[in-house]
Amino acid sequence: MSKKTLRAALEQALLHGAAMSAALCTDVLMDAADELQASLREDGDDALIALVVEDHEVAMLLIDKASVRYQNEAALEQLQQMWRQHYAANLQTVLPLFVDDLHQGMLAVAGVQWVPAPPA
Repeated sequence: MSKKTLRAALEQALLHGAAMSAALCTDVLMDAADELQASLREDGDDALIALVVEDHEVAMLLIDKASVRYQNEAALEQLQQMWRQHYAANLQTVLPLFVDDLHQGMLAVAGVQWVPAPPA
């Protein structure tokens, strides 16, 4: 898939509410979940996001620090809660990185770390 097509598929799922693929999540992301969870622990991140796109279908996995695994729409809802009002801006920052990874035939994976808000 072209980068443009990958980005469009991700935007449809992550910004416009297009349905995600349960089969793709189970077959690809849940198969790699233990490895991804180990990476989360090793890196010391607060959460880990993993995405895959095949034939215009998107699947998403989010693993939090407590090792809870959220799939597809539940993962999206959790990420929206985590990023709150910064969701769209943060997504625009990571989308090009996700597209590059996916275009190279890899899973798109990103660790998330919380940055304390500066004192008022």
